Amino acid sequence: MQVSRGLGTGFAAPGGEFTRALFEWSLLPGGTFLHQLMKGRRVVEIGAGMMPYGYALAAHAGAKNFVAVEPFYADKQEIAQRAYVEEQLPEKLRIPRKVVEMDILTYLEDEPDELLCLLACGIEDCILPGVDYKLKVEREIKRTLEPEAFFISSHSDLRPDGLIEREFVFPRPSNPNLSDRLRIHGAMTAYELTEEFLPEDRDLFFFTG
Repeated sequence: MQVSRGLGTGFAAPGGEFTRALFEWSLLPGGTFLHQLMKGRRVVEIGAGMMPYGYALAAHAGAKNFVAVEPFYADKQEIAQRAYVEEQLPEKLRIPRKVVEMDILTYLEDEPDELLCLLACGIEDCILPGVDYKLKVEREIKRTLEPEAFFISSHSDLRPDGLIEREFVFPRPSNPNLSDRLRIHGAMTAYELTEEFLPEDRDLFFFTG
């Protein structure tokens, strides 16, 4: 991770590639439903890493605003977001954004109840401090999640208890020979509002907890 940070060209963790794959898929017909999940929402990406694709996804979705929470690479995230806005993102798609250099759990504990749409890519068990920390983060995700919004999780091991979980597999746009896993977690209210545009193929339903 330290080498990646020093070079400024790689990813702090594989989540950078996962977020990129998710964003690129959201621009294709099969993935456009992700825009509906974020449209008009307060989107927070936890463990955002070094790359700007979480912001890119939220901006293309028409989110209300976007916060990238990143404890180690916040400076790199800010540079990447700024470059993306200035060099690639049309002005009409730009939304308010902020990068917060803070631990994931600490950030979530400071947020009000039932406010956010949350995004996590590549937050696997191996990069978390331990099981107790993971359980606390999962509880905070559920507490802060807006009843009509989703926790969107790509290649992440975070699975909040008590939410309906739906899983998808999609081909990675940059390499169709690879597949990526997406889970969305939400209350029944969220699913009722989005039922008409959620994909039906290759999905599974789970109730966690």
